Amino acid sequence: MALALTVVSVDAAADNLYIFGTVVASGSYATGGDTFDFTTVASALEASQAPLQVWIGGTTGDGYSFVRAAPATLANGKIKINTASNTELAAGAYPARITGDTNIQFAATFAKLI
Repeated sequence: MALALTVVSVDAAADNLYIFGTVVASGSYATGGDTFDFTTVASALEASQAPLQVWIGGTTGDGYSFVRAAPATLANGKIKINTASNTELAAGAYPARITGDTNIQFAATFAKLI
């Protein structure tokens, strides 16, 4: 269970904060999704609440989706991965196609602190 986030760019718009970055997967995937913890990049955030929206994608043909927890925090969202055959990735060690994908990117939208 490890999704390491790296922030590449931050766009502080009028009402929202947009964070763009990359993700590296290592370790094991858990059924239901792997934790997507924004507290690890908190220094780049001007937000204290969970993201409003997250897009994530890679180059392997697998589908990535953000799953909001309840109650949502910066630390408890999950990324659920579906294989190209539209079934959830099996629990266990991440396959080489995902750990080797150097182009997994994310974009997250946060409400700006006022």
